[in-house]
Amino acid sequence: MFGIFVGNGQEKDFVRGQLLDGESGQPVVFATVRIKDKALGVISNTDGGFKIPLKYKLAGEVLEISSMGYEKREVALSLFNTETILILKMKPALFQLEEVTVREKRRRAARLTAREIVYKAIANLPSNVAQNPYSYVGYYRDYQLKDGNYTNLNEALMQVYHQGFTLSDYETSKVQIFDYRQNTDFPIDTLGLKPYDYAKRSKTISNATLSSYGGNEFVILRVHNPIRNYKINSFDFVNRFDTDFTRNHTFSKEEDVIVNGDYLYHISFELVGTKVEVEGDLYITQDNFAIMGFNYTTYEKQGGGDKERTILFETKVEYMEEGGKLYLSYHSMHNAFRLATPPKLQLEDSTLDLNRNQFILVFTKLLEEKSAGRLTNYDIRFNGKRLKFKAVTIIGNEVSLIPDFNNKKNRDLFRELIYLANREKVNSENLSIELKRIKDEAGNVINEPEYEYRKQFREFFVQELQLKALMLPNDSLYMNKTRPIFKDQPISKPANFNEYWMNTPLKSLKD
Repeated sequence: MFGIFVGNGQEKDFVRGQLLDGESGQPVVFATVRIKDKALGVISNTDGGFKIPLKYKLAGEVLEISSMGYEKREVALSLFNTETILILKMKPALFQLEEVTVREKRRRAARLTAREIVYKAIANLPSNVAQNPYSYVGYYRDYQLKDGNYTNLNEALMQVYHQGFTLSDYETSKVQIFDYRQNTDFPIDTLGLKPYDYAKRSKTISNATLSSYGGNEFVILRVHNPIRNYKINSFDFVNRFDTDFTRNHTFSKEEDVIVNGDYLYHISFELVGTKVEVEGDLYITQDNFAIMGFNYTTYEKQGGGDKERTILFETKVEYMEEGGKLYLSYHSMHNAFRLATPPKLQLEDSTLDLNRNQFILVFTKLLEEKSAGRLTNYDIRFNGKRLKFKAVTIIGNEVSLIPDFNNKKNRDLFRELIYLANREKVNSENLSIELKRIKDEAGNVINEPEYEYRKQFREFFVQELQLKALMLPNDSLYMNKTRPIFKDQPISKPANFNEYWMNTPLKSLKD
């Protein structure tokens, strides 16, 4: 099934497609889109979109598209053009094996509980995942989502030299960056770029923190793959995958999933009794118990009702099979965070009117008279001592505070203040102004920030798997793991650099 969507300003060197579920019309996310008979391709984006260099269309190539739970299909690139996005409908896979085969499969599956299947899958990791050194070229990106639109999109092409599954990923794996860029075709949101700040609460993750683990964005992403790091602590609740995961979670068998005609166990799991809610899925082969997919989602705990749950953290990992061994296909990780935006009502200016002996406060908004008229809402101190006022007048966004000169201590304090003011020696060290509970006409409270919620993504998609032994580059050409990916990193483009491309998403998930 095909359709056409007219795109605006598409890159002329590429053709684009978008994968949709043939029944629901929803995007088919993280599907494998490969050029037939070539170990080269991309993974579909969150919108189901992907792009392929035009040269492969001109060469008459064919795409092979596969995704968990869908029938594999082939599409000739001759159907694509540079002016439109070709809509491809994916057909959900159906259980069509012979009855006797299905019955035998069901009997075999019935002998194992969900937890036993997971035990076997973890125990078989060393034999199912490739042990020998190999490398792969992939597309990395990190970005934020604001109101369904991509912002702060950074992209890179890089090669990872994997030294062996049983060795420490952080210590032994090497990364070489082919190219990177901050994509200025997408909005740059400086507020979202602020670092996490739990002291001032200006940018936080609810009920969680995100450690740097001593590395950059790519290191953080890789640490959150508990399969690759099955012998070390990855992230909370999963902890050490080989010893803690089965102890910390409860498991259930779901309906089998079909991938490229093969049946996989689908094991769901959850975690209860914590401050958050956890749900996830494992997809495991039925012959050698190889873990093909792992999804882990943490939700903010909430009460009953139909309110949509808020995702705090999610990681998705999928592996591909090659020569009887598993290799990484993609890894996507995202977390929600909260940003404090500047308060709508703030103090804009304050002056001591020496002619009228009054404090004049100017605010950014028109004031609500009831709250602004309470003297208790003004705490103004000189040399640590609170100044007393007898009256307040309000005109629009301006407040005049009239001192109480009937109180001798207060009168003497003001005289000292006026004396220093005449000599321009009043500053923030000897005069402080604290305001509370004052509101503007719209109900905004003084100095009270508003909050925006965003999503942060880090993703890596393998474009080409290289199983032959390669000569490792000079150490000076490797990515510095402790330095941000997009800041002063060594760049080394191989001779075949033009074979790879950045699978930049559409500008909006709504497009």
